[in-house]
Amino acid sequence: MAACAGRSAGSAIPPEARVPSPRPLASVYLLEASGGPPGDTTVTIEPGRARVVVLRHPAPDYAVFAEVAFDSGSFAAGSGEVRVTIRPRPGLYGIDLEASAPLREALVTFKYAVHFLAPAGARTDYGSDIGFERELFVGRLEGEQVTFLPSTHPATDNLAADLPGTGSYVVGAPTLQTSTAADLPRSESSSAGSRQSRR
Repeated sequence: MAACAGRSAGSAIPPEARVPSPRPLASVYLLEASGGPPGDTTVTIEPGRARVVVLRHPAPDYAVFAEVAFDSGSFAAGSGEVRVTIRPRPGLYGIDLEASAPLREALVTFKYAVHFLAPAGARTDYGSDIGFERELFVGRLEGEQVTFLPSTHPATDNLAADLPGTGSYVVGAPTLQTSTAADLPRSESSSAGSRQSRR
């Protein structure tokens, strides 16, 4: 299912102002991924040097699933070569990130223009796939709880967030039944642009 074009990236309101409070996993709609899942990827990174790891769906489209960017400060100097493994979570936009040395930070950008698939109930809660997509955040999965991270849309059908370390990360939005007054819907603070509905 192709995503819609025409969304303006970014917003005048800082991402931190819109981040929902942590939610039980059962109260989060996780963004699903259609098609074949990307394979696990393992790379070796030298501390002090930047590296971008690109994960792709398999044939026939080889669409980019996510990019994980490590900068020169992601690993402490003197760590020696660091072995990093990224495992896409089956059927979801999400990853498990492992490293042989402590990770200070990394930037993940999920790309869902081709394989976006809203989970059951999300379209009803948010009124459309577009409404659901506007409220997506990257979240850190810790047991049965999702802690949402400040997230931005650097381009149409892209969602990015700084990762505070290794761990499991997913893309999702709170179910509306558990939303609180402190959670500011993005639809009230950002322009929808000239988008067409997903089918």
